[in-house]
Amino acid sequence: MSFRMDEDILEVRESEISGKGAFAKRNISKGERICFMQGKLCTIDEMIILVDSDLEEGSDPLGVDDEIYIDLDELYRSINHSCKPNAFLRGRNELIAIRNINKDEEITYDYSTTMDDNSKKIEVGDGELWSMKCNCGKDNCRGVIDQFRTLPAEIQEYYTKNKFAPDFILRKFSKK
Repeated sequence: MSFRMDEDILEVRESEISGKGAFAKRNISKGERICFMQGKLCTIDEMIILVDSDLEEGSDPLGVDDEIYIDLDELYRSINHSCKPNAFLRGRNELIAIRNINKDEEITYDYSTTMDDNSKKIEVGDGELWSMKCNCGKDNCRGVIDQFRTLPAEIQEYYTKNKFAPDFILRKFSKK
């Protein structure tokens, strides 16, 4: 899917969640592909350099495999987190609607489903791995966006059972 086609489906506008968000320009059906998240592939070391030099926010790169990220293009970087998302990542970088999404509704996915950073390289300050405060405002808001392994067991099971997470997360956390 080309960037141009994604602009026919998504538009960036002000968001109540955080700064800018990506909004549906038309109704999107449950199970429909919204877009492929696009940008430049980078290693964990390259991502750390970008974040440490303030060229990227810590939430900008998308984890797509162990220590592999996509430095997202602006449109995809604008898709915000929600603890009650209307989309999920399938495969490596394919964004799919979990439910029907109405025109003008903000597109969201759970950032925690893309995070399994167990590398000592990305520890910060007090030795904790990267996390951030959640501003989604949903009734089930967890208050923090963190690693997949830190999600409550029932949420992990919901995502893995329904395959609402990228392949690398499903490989690690799905019950055999």
